[in-house]
Amino acid sequence: MSNACNDHYKQLHAESGAVLAESFAGSRAEAMAKSHAFIGDLGLWIVELGKRPEVPVLQATHREYQFALLALSAGHYRAAFSALRLTLELGFAAVQWSANERELREWLRGQRDTNWLSLIDAEKGILSKQFVLLFSESLADEAAQYRSAAAVYRECSEYVHGNAHTHRSIPEQLTFDDASFEAWQKKASVVRLTISYALAARYLCDFDAANRSHLENTLMDQLGHSGGVRALLGGPSEVSNG
Repeated sequence: MSNACNDHYKQLHAESGAVLAESFAGSRAEAMAKSHAFIGDLGLWIVELGKRPEVPVLQATHREYQFALLALSAGHYRAAFSALRLTLELGFAAVQWSANERELREWLRGQRDTNWLSLIDAEKGILSKQFVLLFSESLADEAAQYRSAAAVYRECSEYVHGNAHTHRSIPEQLTFDDASFEAWQKKASVVRLTISYALAARYLCDFDAANRSHLENTLMDQLGHSGGVRALLGGPSEVSNG
């Protein structure tokens, strides 16, 4: 029995290896590399934030995103979407709890859960103009542009809850699925964008020139379209057409 069990999981491992090869085939390698780069981006934020009390939440965000990408590469698509949802939720929670240490301490003690509706609330959530104004006046008017995070969270939640269409869209066998791969990459790009904005809006004005320079490449990669971010990094607020 033990040999049969061992052989079963060896076979699944081999099938995941075949999916891994497909996940990096052709132009998909570029998509994987772009998604992988965000692991380093979050790592830079963690370093720059140092010993701030909310850093453990951002570290959890970092781990979940890496797990999401690992699951995607191996063909575990439901797990990939589920971990991507948790990445978004934890990333937003880190920002919200940076302004409410009591809630952060309650979460760390296991006395509080994250609340997505609170995180995304149009009047008080971290993408509300009122919240961003507390930390970055120059980025407050841009906050509404990033509300697409709500749609991505809802779509990923359908995989967590096992909605009927997710059973039809994910292959029954462990095999590469281009539609699932592309759907994850599209949602992940929104997750990366919105978390990057939330972190920039919360912390960038508090950083000195050295901190900002350490983050400049990742900020320009994710948020180079933002006039407020460019200005905070010492560049022109308008994109040159020359």
